[in-house]
Amino acid sequence: MSARAKVRAALRSYIVPPLWMFAIAMPIMGLLKSMVSAGLLVAGLILYRTLKGPKSIGAVRRGGYQEAVARYMHGQLPGYLRRYGPALVLAVSIVLPLFMNNYDIDVFTSALFYTMLALALNLLVGNIGLLNLGYIAFYGIGAYTYAILHAMLGLGFWDAVLPGGVMAAVVSLVIAIPTLRLKGDYLAIVTLGFGEIVRIVFNNWDSLTNGPNGIMGIPRPSLLGLQLSTGIRFFYLTLAFVIVEVYVLYRIDRSRLGRYALAINENEQASEMVGINTYRVKAIYFMLSAFFGGVAGVLFASKQMFVSPDSFTFIESVYVLAMVILGGMGNIAGVIAGAFTLVVLPEMLREFVLYRMLIFALLLITMMLFRPEGLLGRRAYHDR
Repeated sequence: MSARAKVRAALRSYIVPPLWMFAIAMPIMGLLKSMVSAGLLVAGLILYRTLKGPKSIGAVRRGGYQEAVARYMHGQLPGYLRRYGPALVLAVSIVLPLFMNNYDIDVFTSALFYTMLALALNLLVGNIGLLNLGYIAFYGIGAYTYAILHAMLGLGFWDAVLPGGVMAAVVSLVIAIPTLRLKGDYLAIVTLGFGEIVRIVFNNWDSLTNGPNGIMGIPRPSLLGLQLSTGIRFFYLTLAFVIVEVYVLYRIDRSRLGRYALAINENEQASEMVGINTYRVKAIYFMLSAFFGGVAGVLFASKQMFVSPDSFTFIESVYVLAMVILGGMGNIAGVIAGAFTLVVLPEMLREFVLYRMLIFALLLITMMLFRPEGLLGRRAYHDR
């Protein structure tokens, strides 16, 4: 490559992106902060190019820092993180709330809600390859099931957990029977329409759902006579539900059903040729995903003590799907990381009120450009 070509390549790589960032951020962040942001972007680009250069990928010395970064860029995590990471995360999750204020506990509780939803959606998107753009409807069905059962029959939280999940699973089966023979964009469009239909039903069936006014007075759960009404108690309750869901999904992932789903995701036609009933497996996964979404909806209704159609819009489905993609499709740990990133990071940037969403969007774009596999990478067959 000639010297002139090298100069042009350097300009394209290190000058043009920061200039674009400076131009976009200048009206919002001001001159000084825009210059600092552009400088940080230049430093990040230089560091990335250095770590991802030929010497860092193909010919690194074993045990070096560059090799560890290069492995991460290619979707490989150190063995000690895979072995001891879950126990460390669980220990931190149990101890950390004891030192947080009520606002932080509420943020982390919301992150756990979205973790439940993202893990359940990952069953469809990551494990078996079905794109569902109306997934939040099952969340709403679970929440409204609890609200209606309490309003009409006086049932409490623990009496409504199973009915909420089962109702969402039954509705999902009704939708799955005629639609699961569709693939790709067609299935996504049908599920998007289903999500909007459910929201419109919530909004217009006044005699059952109280329409746009919603249903109030939903009680908080109690356990062994102890009211789980404070923030930290409800946090631990939600954490327990997440732990149970992770364990169940982990067992499913490594069962025969999980291997069937992986085969269908890789090549559906080949799976049918070796005798796998792909339609039945997809229907089971659809119901399992909806069941966990319904259970999360019951938890949500008990926390808010109020449900309304405005909580179950299409943008919420996109939000949950973004968590799955950001964390790493098919990767349970990655999905958890993606959910916490998308919930907690905007709150950490709240002090930058005017431009926090701009920073957040830039971070996500950078992540998708430099790490398209997600934060922890996609699980492959040999990882299971």
